[in-house]
Amino acid sequence: MFLKTLSAILILLTSAHALSLESDANAEITIQSDRANFDRKTGIAIYIGNVILQQGTLLINADEITLYSDQNQQLNKAVAKGKPAHFQQQMKGDKGLTKAQGHLITYMTQDKKVSLLTEAVLEQEGNSFSGNYINYNIINEQITAKGQIETQGTPSGEQPSGRIKMIIQPAKSAEKNNNEDA
Repeated sequence: MFLKTLSAILILLTSAHALSLESDANAEITIQSDRANFDRKTGIAIYIGNVILQQGTLLINADEITLYSDQNQQLNKAVAKGKPAHFQQQMKGDKGLTKAQGHLITYMTQDKKVSLLTEAVLEQEGNSFSGNYINYNIINEQITAKGQIETQGTPSGEQPSGRIKMIIQPAKSAEKNNNEDA
């Protein structure tokens, strides 16, 4: 009986946590910046100067953020610029917080895709991906990364690698998971 009750509670907690990402889409958007320009007819809003955007668990920090909304004032796209700009959001289930950065971050809200450009880094569950360009499909949990096409020397004469770098954590063993559940 205890195990049955515990299982039911865990299923409810997991389900509620899994919905947190979906609830982000329905949460209010709070934006702080030094300056702002909004054109209701085009649905474009530009925020400049130490911009902080929050919506549920979504947090974007940048020097400039441009928001593109449709006729119903639904956010379709957010473009963040910075050196670097930062993105983070709680993912479904027990995936933990996903963090990303790049000089240009494009978040397609309807498609649930994040593109990172220039010195791009994506981190989730201890795994790390870095390169010149990273595209992350949140729904399918797919990552595409590219290094620099042409590498140029730095003023100090060093050659950048121009390659992507991935750090992938080992999978947890079934025995370790069973011990943790006990």
